[in-house]
Amino acid sequence: MMLRQAKLVGVGLITLLHVRFLSFCAASENQPCRPSSCGDIKNISNPFRLKGDPLGCGHPDPAYELVCENNRTILYGKYHVAEINYDNYTIRVVVAGLEKSNCFSLPLYSLTMDHLDRYKYPDEPCKKTEQNRVFWQSGNLVFLMNCPRPIFDYNYIPVVPCNRTNATFSSSQPYAYALVGGSKQVRDLPYSCTIGMTVVTGNLKAVSEPSNLSSSDLQEKLLMGLQLSFLSFRCHECKVKGRWCMPNFSNNTIQCHDDDGSNCEMNMISILFIIQIILAFKIANFMIIIGGRFVLGTSSLLGYLIYKFQRRHLSLDDDIEEFLQNHKNLQPIRYSYSHLKKVTNNFKNKLG
Repeated sequence: MMLRQAKLVGVGLITLLHVRFLSFCAASENQPCRPSSCGDIKNISNPFRLKGDPLGCGHPDPAYELVCENNRTILYGKYHVAEINYDNYTIRVVVAGLEKSNCFSLPLYSLTMDHLDRYKYPDEPCKKTEQNRVFWQSGNLVFLMNCPRPIFDYNYIPVVPCNRTNATFSSSQPYAYALVGGSKQVRDLPYSCTIGMTVVTGNLKAVSEPSNLSSSDLQEKLLMGLQLSFLSFRCHECKVKGRWCMPNFSNNTIQCHDDDGSNCEMNMISILFIIQIILAFKIANFMIIIGGRFVLGTSSLLGYLIYKFQRRHLSLDDDIEEFLQNHKNLQPIRYSYSHLKKVTNNFKNKLG
């Protein structure tokens, strides 16, 4: 009896422990992901994730993955994350290599707008829409260049690079300038200058005209970094309803619509159909030209051969007539009966 009670108590304890273990596992699975941190960035959470975070934390798209290196948060290996604001869905990034200094600090990399212009489906043209854009940014492209002589143009901002040994600025071209992309086209650059690097700054609308910028103003803009909007990640709220999403970056809201109105797939089919028609027309035109040239060439050859044959025939007639003229045998010759009898051996031989 005692043994039976002991067995029941043991089974009960095992069952209780098993239930508590399952409850703990379930609680762990249902527990939301805790924010990660790296250096000054303490609130790395959805849609961002830090490399090494548990699966399921943050957005699964690799574009939202951040890396912690030397206690600094890095985006795409080229930008230092300075701030993440989840209230207005923005992340501020600074190009790696920039430092506050009396001289003009240069970034480590040459960057353009395209480095941040990423989509979730880069290989599908019809999905390159605002709802699939990873980041949205508004900024200015700046060209850093070397020149062998001074430029007297207020659009070119003189700069004094911190590192003259850098390959970006050559000692053989001692004058360095910065040109904000919106003020002039690249094709207008002086022929003697060479572009050493391109960088992207935050929006320069606060300054009345790019020509009013100084080297220190531009350096400050670069150090402030770029403010990128990741509002588009909220478009999953529309997608789960089977609707199309339109982010409004001015007031940080999204609007769901039943149709994007673009009919991109139909447009692509129409474009392909038009391309096929153009190709067919080109091929037909090519065949007509080739066929026309063949017919024209054949006709010309036949005409030439007929002409040559007629000329040859006329030439033979002329030769015969010349022969007859030379021998004066154009008039009929009269022969006597006795002469004919003699010539034909008493009419035994035929003449002609």
